[in-house]
Amino acid sequence: MPLIPSDITKNKRSQYQKFLDTAPSGTNPTWKVIGIGISEASVAYNPQVDTEQWIIEDSARNDHTGNQKQLSVTQKCYKGDPEFEFINSGRDKTNYTSHILEVDTWNGTGTTTVSYPAKMSDCLITVTSYSGEEIEYTIYFNRRPNRGYSNNRRWCSNIYTNSSVNEIKRDWEHTQSLKFYGGYYGLHSIKQR
Repeated sequence: MPLIPSDITKNKRSQYQKFLDTAPSGTNPTWKVIGIGISEASVAYNPQVDTEQWIIEDSARNDHTGNQKQLSVTQKCYKGDPEFEFINSGRDKTNYTSHILEVDTWNGTGTTTVSYPAKMSDCLITVTSYSGEEIEYTIYFNRRPNRGYSNNRRWCSNIYTNSSVNEIKRDWEHTQSLKFYGGYYGLHSIKQR
């Protein structure tokens, strides 16, 4: 038996997609892709761990109490990119909040109906610098993400129905029509969990 399974495939960075709600005060979110003008971006989990070592033990006990997730971004400024323009409009604001959606498109299920695991979180956005050509900002994730295991559809929109995964990867304008239903971002229709 080989040590490496024969059916593994390498994930691509483009298959982990992040979207920002550019109309957070609206009834339904307006998801815009985070990625135009960005060459590097990773979510830092910043785990919070309480460590305690009893006097009768040689090794410590650890308790992972939570994460302080954040996404630090350096972005080239492109006029007309709705995500950049939303961030830019908050440069001088305090407690600038929105929602962020993380989608694992490498992990889709289904054949005619493709569904992807997704997490939506409330977030706080702080702009740290702006030069006109570049903007730097940090998105702080607030509380636990909503994985959509309930039937709560207050942030769902009937927007995306006419494309395929490959078209989304080729044409980011299609992401304006993203659906988010109960933890899944989907194409054509949505599979509920």
